[in-house]
Amino acid sequence: MYSPFHFYITFNPRLNSYMENGYTQAHEFFEYLQEAVKKDPDGYAYWGKVISKDREKKVDIKHFQSIVDSNKENGFSTHLYISDYKNLWVAKVDEIVEGIGKDFKTLDFYKDKKIEVWFKISDITILEYCPETTASKLSELYIDNDYNDLIIEGLSPFTTGIKYPAIIQDLAEEHYFDELEDSDGKLVSITPEAIKNTGSAKVIKTLNTYCFPDVVYSKIPHSAKMEIESAELDMMDSRHHNFTKVAFSYIKAFEIIVNHLVIHHMKKAGIGDEFFVKPDVMPPKLYLNDFDADGLVPLGKFQKNFSINQLIYFVERIIKSNRLSFNRAFKDQKPFVKWFTNDLQKSLETNQLMKIRGILAHSDSDAITESDLLAVRNLILGIGQTGLIMEAFKYFYPEIRNTLSVQGNYEEKKSSGDQKSKSKSKKNHLKVA
Repeated sequence: MYSPFHFYITFNPRLNSYMENGYTQAHEFFEYLQEAVKKDPDGYAYWGKVISKDREKKVDIKHFQSIVDSNKENGFSTHLYISDYKNLWVAKVDEIVEGIGKDFKTLDFYKDKKIEVWFKISDITILEYCPETTASKLSELYIDNDYNDLIIEGLSPFTTGIKYPAIIQDLAEEHYFDELEDSDGKLVSITPEAIKNTGSAKVIKTLNTYCFPDVVYSKIPHSAKMEIESAELDMMDSRHHNFTKVAFSYIKAFEIIVNHLVIHHMKKAGIGDEFFVKPDVMPPKLYLNDFDADGLVPLGKFQKNFSINQLIYFVERIIKSNRLSFNRAFKDQKPFVKWFTNDLQKSLETNQLMKIRGILAHSDSDAITESDLLAVRNLILGIGQTGLIMEAFKYFYPEIRNTLSVQGNYEEKKSSGDQKSKSKSKKNHLKVA
């Protein structure tokens, strides 16, 4: 199965001076593109790779553009990861050019700079916004391809010896710009809480402390994290919680996670092209074989999410058909498959989660009491119980299961007094004998 290649670039935030602490060139670029998209849905902006004026340009533009073209042919967007080592951004690359001439749709910052290569960007969002989580995500970006002479298992703020822009791969293979529910929407149109609310870091710390250990939170897809963090920022407010928004955010987050653990795992395991989707019906339908209906496309080339009920029914059909490729792909996830098709299904029915999702999706929130909306959050996040999100990851990843229980074998040490008493007892026994 085809895996897309992407680009990684760094920038020095000190080249720009802003009055606001923590505001960088990338933040300004985000706002610039956001305004461009407001005026024109097809709006774009250029991000440039700055080099010193005495250096020669060495980027092979045709070589770089071929990567973008190849990704498009296989149904994937090309990512440009941008970092100052504190924040990490991801942008959607439409084209790579050497110069932009009069089409100067970019920051004034670039006017007096020498630019080695321009990336035409149509969408962008922030992925991480503190050094620890940025370093964690960078470790998932690696170099092992024919475009480079070296192999690097995971990037870090201390990686040296690579030339920027670097051609890289992403271990997580998240398709940030291809999985949007609204096909006409863009991530740049949504201002992440990390940008507009300084409480986001506190929310993540609280979630890591009480709900999701780092090893779990790092595995949650970005779009699901956005839903969770947005909901929890609302809950941090002292009053007037928007329980409808909170409940819907958690249902969507869980739906994204389930799609990630089932469909995304199938694609990464190389069996995405063995199953099929009929994309021209609503909702799109899943099929086991390409001859089951007309107009089918391989699952590997379909990037939208499915409902949880659809996925449960799909997995049940695969199990009944005894597809060996699926069994091999999920050989380490047997506890998850069992939980997914049994306990989860019962929990969804008992708590009417899918019915509530349908009601909230049609903006009929008055039909649901606030206590039930709050119960949805409690059930999925895990307030007073093990949450559905935590259960899903616990059953899916063996290494997570091991971190949730004590693994060592410990024995109480005997005191010296006990040892003396035992010795004395043995001596007395010998004398009596």
